[in-house]
Amino acid sequence: MKKQFSICIPFFFAFLPAIVLTTALLAIVLTTASAQKIQLSTVREQNSNKRPVPNAQVIFSDALPASSDQSGNLRLVFQDKKAGDLIFFTEIKKAGYELVNGKDLEILKISNTERLGEDIILAKAGVVDAAKKEYYGISDKALLAGFEKEKRALRDKLQKKELEQQDYLNQLTALQEQYDRQKQNLDALAEKFARVNFDDVTPVYQEALELFKGGKISEAIARLESINPAKRTEEIIKEEKRIIGAQAELDAQRAALAKEKRQQIANLRLLADMYSVQFDPAKAESQYDQLLRLDSMDLEILSNATDFYRENHRYEKALYWLPLIIAHPLAEDWQKANAHGHIGEMYTAIGQLEPAMQAYRASQKAYSELLKAKPGSTLYKDNLATSYFKLGETHTTLGNLPQALTFFLQFNALEKGLHETYRQNVDFKNSLAVSYEKLGSTHTALGNLPQALIYFEQYNALVEALHEAYPQNVDFKKGLAISCQFLGNTHATLGSLPQALTFFERYYALNKELYEGYPQNVPFKNGLAISCQFLGITYTSLGNLLQALTFFEQYNALEKELHESYPQNVDFKNRLAISYSQLGWFYFDKKKD
Repeated sequence: MKKQFSICIPFFFAFLPAIVLTTALLAIVLTTASAQKIQLSTVREQNSNKRPVPNAQVIFSDALPASSDQSGNLRLVFQDKKAGDLIFFTEIKKAGYELVNGKDLEILKISNTERLGEDIILAKAGVVDAAKKEYYGISDKALLAGFEKEKRALRDKLQKKELEQQDYLNQLTALQEQYDRQKQNLDALAEKFARVNFDDVTPVYQEALELFKGGKISEAIARLESINPAKRTEEIIKEEKRIIGAQAELDAQRAALAKEKRQQIANLRLLADMYSVQFDPAKAESQYDQLLRLDSMDLEILSNATDFYRENHRYEKALYWLPLIIAHPLAEDWQKANAHGHIGEMYTAIGQLEPAMQAYRASQKAYSELLKAKPGSTLYKDNLATSYFKLGETHTTLGNLPQALTFFLQFNALEKGLHETYRQNVDFKNSLAVSYEKLGSTHTALGNLPQALIYFEQYNALVEALHEAYPQNVDFKKGLAISCQFLGNTHATLGSLPQALTFFERYYALNKELYEGYPQNVPFKNGLAISCQFLGITYTSLGNLLQALTFFEQYNALEKELHESYPQNVDFKNRLAISYSQLGWFYFDKKKD
């Protein structure tokens, strides 16, 4: 043995470098393989019976860019990730298409399998906006019908002497305020309905939404009520608790029930939305109240219920339940940070700015820590920017303009970095535009008009680019109109009336397009009225009195219609008075001449 061993020694050392090199390479390969995580998904077209969309480039943070193949299949390779780690969608590039389910892609985790938790749903450009317009019209008509029904009921009580006159007026005012709040939610509701992908929802959900789209809202509600999603969810929750002791054997069953629970909660959410459209928010609210009574520690139910309470102005309930998300043992840090931000929004809504400020600070601190731990996170950076925005707005309301300016500058810096990194991301571009608007408005309030003008010009350039890229997008057109208003006001204050006139004319043209596209949209009608007022004032200052008169008359006619439609609205009544005053002074001056 010794002799054999002594003979083998030179042979071993002769091959040692190759052995070491091969082992090292093998270790690198194994390490790289263990650090990579493959996630498979599919890019599909909305409402197409799952038709694939090939050649769509998809980008996630911490993953190489990948493109869908001819079958729409997508293979994403993530570095240094394991099951349960958060991943962040950045953007998708496909000419002629737009992303439908961006909200579903905001928060994803690496799955235990190779399958990504969500498919990527696209629609041809303009399809979502067209559907949104259709849903808005249906919702607006139904909401108005419900409002008129309640007003008739009040009048009947007054005529039957069941109500005193003052009680009638008080209840009518409260009814008008409730209607105005519900109307403010219609745009977001139409956006949500327009982004539903019928390929991925249950037959009942699809049937109900199609009935709604056909204007048959009562039938849609009846269909959803027939399956009683709240009761079925209750049964699911009880079943979940029953099988908790047999987890290993019943994992598959629990997964199926969890999926169905999500579907039933989705049905419940749709039912609640339809109750709201039919001007019956109390029924919608009771659905979530019932679920929370069943299980207030279910994080999914807590999240959905608080979202509903927030969106429907049930501030006290939202403020009661949101702290439970922060204290929930299963809630992740980003969920807690978001809950702090939502608490701030609720306190802001009820006018309690000091506790709102504390909540926004808590959200900002949480996202600062999250971003410090993961500097490359797009989500954390964007949400931190939002917290700065909220702090800036709160300080503005409190009159702390220098402090507000500090936060708006931080908001701007983060959004500028996100936009520069992801030039094609529309949301980041729009947020950067908003940051310039806030900086311009704050400098205006501080009296720094030349600096304000610079920021308003940057705001205008960005929203102009967004409008040109997405001419059918109502929000971008509205943003462009607002930027023209700011530039017109700033130039007018600086004494540059011809320049101001140019922007006020563009402001008028855009508001006219918005109002003609959505004649039932009250803010668009009011915006058109205001643009007429600005043109009347500017033409008067320039000495073009006949042209000024034309716009003052349009201003008066629009404000008269708004006041007649909403007699309890103080702003409309005040603007109508102003319009008469401006016409009166105009004719008075003309008579003197």
